[in-house]
Amino acid sequence: MRNKDTFHILALDGGGTRGIYTAQLLAKIEEAFGTRIKTYFDLIVGTSTGAIIAGAAVSDIPMTDIVELFDTETPHIFRKRWYRIPLFLSKYPSEQLAQIIAKHIPATPLGEIATPLMITSSEIAKSEVQIFRSNYSRHDSEGTPPTSKKVCLRDAILASCAAPTFFAPKSVDNLLLADGCLWANNPSTIAATEALSVFRKEAQEIRMLSIGTGHSTNMYRQRRGWGFITGWGGAKLTTYVMTLQAQASAYTAELLLNGNYLRINPEIDRWEIDNLTQLDNLKSLAEHDFEKYTSEIRTFIPTEDKAE
Repeated sequence: MRNKDTFHILALDGGGTRGIYTAQLLAKIEEAFGTRIKTYFDLIVGTSTGAIIAGAAVSDIPMTDIVELFDTETPHIFRKRWYRIPLFLSKYPSEQLAQIIAKHIPATPLGEIATPLMITSSEIAKSEVQIFRSNYSRHDSEGTPPTSKKVCLRDAILASCAAPTFFAPKSVDNLLLADGCLWANNPSTIAATEALSVFRKEAQEIRMLSIGTGHSTNMYRQRRGWGFITGWGGAKLTTYVMTLQAQASAYTAELLLNGNYLRINPEIDRWEIDNLTQLDNLKSLAEHDFEKYTSEIRTFIPTEDKAE
């Protein structure tokens, strides 16, 4: 029987096309346990591609539909411009991403979303973090910044997905916003902090399932030249920093929650966030990891439907 005092959190990393791993793993959970993802969790938190999946989850969209989104739509999202001057234009037009998000995610104001949701972003004009929250202000503690309840879920997701150099920043409520991966690619730490401070939970009451999009085991090797392009690899450096942040967040969350933290994150080669050739491999990895972690997953989600 489910302990109603336990506070269940789902934290979803960024990672571009590698988000298909997360969607496939969650689809297997829905298939095996028989209900939508949002019914299992008291708080869902997502960054970038994880924000897309989190937004779909709170919108009661089946995860199989999101797997299909990655399969069929990412070639359109990551379709390069027919012309591009790299120093002056983002790698991909934001309009393509916006059209696909609009096609699959409802235009729901955050204030109308009942499931507690957090989406991370970065305010680049003032160098500040930005968190979008759904309508759970009744839990807010003194000093917690209010959510703009009128912000559309789609806009929050687009802001969280605006990876520097890949997409242009997103303007929302006079804020200039970029990808949440700049500070919270793995949002586990902020999710834990929210549960402890805003929801007033104790560490022993929290169970967090954290899903990554792959830990590269082949980033750098010794070489002579270490210029931005020749050694650090330009875009590779962004991926490297994202990976380090994800590891640091996982380590901190593990300490904060005294072990009540399950991190599932596969080892992969160096697959960039716009890589379109590894989608089937990532789905296979997700199915393998679901089988590997099934018993542990069962201890981190309620065994009964939370919808009452």
